[in-house]
Amino acid sequence: MRIHNLLGFLLLAALSFGCKKEAKETTVAFDVVDTWAAVLDVTAPPAGPLTVFLPTTRVYSATADSCRGRKITLDQLQQATLSHATLTLQAPVGQNFDFVRQITWYITSEQGNDRMVLATLPNVPLGATTLTLMPTNTALLSYLRPGQYYLTPQLELRQPGQTVVRMQLQLRFAMQARQL
Repeated sequence: MRIHNLLGFLLLAALSFGCKKEAKETTVAFDVVDTWAAVLDVTAPPAGPLTVFLPTTRVYSATADSCRGRKITLDQLQQATLSHATLTLQAPVGQNFDFVRQITWYITSEQGNDRMVLATLPNVPLGATTLTLMPTNTALLSYLRPGQYYLTPQLELRQPGQTVVRMQLQLRFAMQARQL
């Protein structure tokens, strides 16, 4: 009886310690939020075009910090897309987006050689101080992985004139990564 118990125990120990558990790879989804803010001089001269490109600005992405907090490396990232973009007019008090007809935001990589449309709003509503832009379904991992990218706003104004405003753009990126 003791030999059977001992053999049973040894067999159970061999099975539990000798079998390797297969490492499963899972996919983790999370959001990264980047914020851009600037004071801008929006000017369209009386005889000039109503479409203006505002200065390009560097944005430092929170992608690396978000990955570190989840114990994920940047190499494990598989996919990134823009899920939400909100533009808010912060100053001057009482100002709204009535001076803008349409907005297009471009993203450019750190190297500066691959600009593409990030988000748009073809018809800016009158009286609005906060706008929800339509994200493109573009793969953005190559822009976010290096830790910085550039944004260029293009505005089509309703009429010539000059306006100085403070704007804030909040970008929410949907990320997917392999987790071992």
